[in-house]
Amino acid sequence: NVFNFVSLLLTKDGSLQFKTPEATRSLNQREIGEAASRWQKAQGADSASAVVISADKGVQYETVVKAMDALQKAGVQRVGLSVKQGG
Repeated sequence: NVFNFVSLLLTKDGSLQFKTPEATRSLNQREIGEAASRWQKAQGADSASAVVISADKGVQYETVVKAMDALQKAGVQRVGLSVKQGG
């Protein structure tokens, strides 16, 4: 089993960055689920894949929840949150 993950970065200016090992794409809120679902399908059935959400300090909690909801609706089963320690 291969474990793969991509990052979804939510920035305080409202932009969304979808980072795969191959590229980084700017997305809007409506495109999150589709992009993650497409990436997950490309990993194949034997792959354990996940989307890890990172958010800048100024991002509203509601924005993170909306991103998680979009991923869930798209069938993404593994979603994680990246947490920075300290500060």
